[in-house]
Amino acid sequence: MSEAKSEDKKDIEVEEREKMLNAENKAQDEVRESEGVQADSEAEDKKITKDIKEGMEVKPKKIPIGGIQMPGFFTRSKSKERCKDDGDQNETEGTELLEKNNEKNESATSQTRIKLPIPFRKSKGEEDGNKSGEPKEKKTLIDSIRLPLVSVFPKRKKDDSLQSQTAQAELASMETLDEKSTDDKGAEEKNHEMKTVSLDEKHPDEEIQQPIDEDWIDLIRAHRKAIGAIILFIIVTAIIAAISFGGGQKVYSLPVKDGKYVVTVTSCGKVEGILDDGGIVFRGIPYARPPIGDLRFRYAQPLDNLDYCWNGTLLAHNSTPVCLQLTGDGQTVGEENCLTMDVVTPYVRYDNPLPVIVLIGADSFVGGSPGKMRPSPRYSRSKDVVFVRPNFRMGALGFLALEALSESDYPHSSGNYAISDILTALKWVKLNIVHFGGDPLSITVLGHKAGGTLVTAISTLHDAKEYFTRAWATSGGSVFPTKSLQESEMDNKGFMDAVQCQNTDCLRKMDARKLINAVEDTWRKPTLDLPEKGEQPSSMKHQWLVIDGRIIREAPEKVLTREDGLKVDLVIGSTTHTAASPKLLLKYVEWTPEIYKDHVNKSLLGERGLWFEACQMFPNQYQGISQLVSEVRVTCPLYLLTSQMRNVPFYIVDQRRADTSLADADSDIEAFFGRYDPLIAQQRRYSSSMQGFFYNFVWHGKLPDMSEGKVFIIRQDLQPKKDLDHCDFFKEQKIVPQYAALD
Repeated sequence: MSEAKSEDKKDIEVEEREKMLNAENKAQDEVRESEGVQADSEAEDKKITKDIKEGMEVKPKKIPIGGIQMPGFFTRSKSKERCKDDGDQNETEGTELLEKNNEKNESATSQTRIKLPIPFRKSKGEEDGNKSGEPKEKKTLIDSIRLPLVSVFPKRKKDDSLQSQTAQAELASMETLDEKSTDDKGAEEKNHEMKTVSLDEKHPDEEIQQPIDEDWIDLIRAHRKAIGAIILFIIVTAIIAAISFGGGQKVYSLPVKDGKYVVTVTSCGKVEGILDDGGIVFRGIPYARPPIGDLRFRYAQPLDNLDYCWNGTLLAHNSTPVCLQLTGDGQTVGEENCLTMDVVTPYVRYDNPLPVIVLIGADSFVGGSPGKMRPSPRYSRSKDVVFVRPNFRMGALGFLALEALSESDYPHSSGNYAISDILTALKWVKLNIVHFGGDPLSITVLGHKAGGTLVTAISTLHDAKEYFTRAWATSGGSVFPTKSLQESEMDNKGFMDAVQCQNTDCLRKMDARKLINAVEDTWRKPTLDLPEKGEQPSSMKHQWLVIDGRIIREAPEKVLTREDGLKVDLVIGSTTHTAASPKLLLKYVEWTPEIYKDHVNKSLLGERGLWFEACQMFPNQYQGISQLVSEVRVTCPLYLLTSQMRNVPFYIVDQRRADTSLADADSDIEAFFGRYDPLIAQQRRYSSSMQGFFYNFVWHGKLPDMSEGKVFIIRQDLQPKKDLDHCDFFKEQKIVPQYAALD
């Protein structure tokens, strides 16, 4: 009965409070209407009324992210007294409004004060045992600021099964803690225990539904290993492609050791070169077995077995001796063990191989090698080419054909050992030059004087394309072997008597220098001059080259004049004064017109009554006689030969030097190697034009336009010409090519 009465009492008290509040609100509204703030008052009255009605409810308190509910931290114990600060905050509840109605009426006329709530403070209703009918404090601006903003980025909704398996915390704006009524003792005890608030829990009113398609996410999770492997494969492939096809931006060069040495590899082992004048030089690299002992008078034997190679790293720093030979003044120089080569390269790298120029130089077949064919490291770098200069055997050791030597070898053949040296060197270049920065598919063979004759000869070989790509022969001979091997062996039979040997064993054991010096004077190259009276034609003289059946299988001249042409590109050239020499210059104290005419008259030209026409062709001085000799012996025979050849241009250098007024035999070679000394503008232009002609051919195989003529006179530019009148005259008089120089 007392409990029912108590409930009735409470209802009456609530009604009375509502009446009193309504009356008070009415009075406040009238005052605020007079002050123009009626709208704000009505919102506050509604809030107070709502708070009274919900007085019995305990609003959930909001705790910061990841907060831990601790006893007395977010709530204040019932036993605690109100602190002074609480009273000072003027926090008004429903019961205080009834007791202080007069104070409220007085304060209503004053400006409404902004009340700042104390954070983490329990409400009045909770302190008083959750009494009903007490109005709740309204939310102010500070409360709104204190609340976190709702993220504009959608959150991934966790799967229900995953939520049941894990309790990991997740970022949320604010978490709601459901608190029990303060009348419940068990809830009060739990309120004092430490409790971790789940970050995944959200208030239903605050949760933002953000649907997302989870199928593809689950698929990625299920195949994450396979996807990771695919991504890794793509990244690795991209890196490899970037390194392999990076546009040549990074140059792969071999390192320099101790600031001046570079080590590279060959088919026979490592070799160490040395930095020199802006390039890298490898000197004295063996390319064939030493042609001594039993290998004397045999074709070159390549280093195709490790037993013939060196151990460790070959120090290719210093030059090795040239092959045994005779100089112009009759001295013997060089060594028999000589089959080595020098390689000069601007750098050793693999990403951009450079054209290769193989230098074959010799004044004659008995000596004068390498002559002017000495490569320059600086010019190698300037023109971006790789120079190779091989040594090759000379004289009897390089060309002698004998019946006894042919019988001691199989297949039975002899002679042309020097050509076998050159071909073996070219094979070595083809195989190894890539390790020196060279391109094995772009090899040009350059021959000068007797070397030019050898280059022209090897251009006629049936397998020339396997050794090199193109060839350039300057100031060489035009007379090639026409005799068979047996005829050559018979012509050389007297050599056995000269050295007093009866068999090959004697020849292979004899001192090499004795063999070199046993060559007859008529086999040596004489000083070029006009043909003498009664001189035999060149075809009747001794010929070093021979149709041996193994290397030279048919007459080179026959191959050169075929309609289908050669298998390699070939350029042949000469100079206006290619026969000029110190011996010819010093033959007389001074070449006066009288001496000039007398010299011509005493020659074969005078014997045939051609001295007058010959003297009218050129100036009657040394420059004129050297040009006349050059045309009879070298220039016109080469011109007639090339006129029968297909797509083979012929050039004549006519740019004179400033000091001698000669276009000598070295004028083009020195321009190729940057050694031509231009003193005037015309000479500088000539040097530039000659280099452009040569290196365009080396780099691109580009030949000049021959539509206006196959002959090119080179002064400052290339000037095409259809024919040479002087040569046609000497041809009609049967002087050319019958008396052409042999080598």
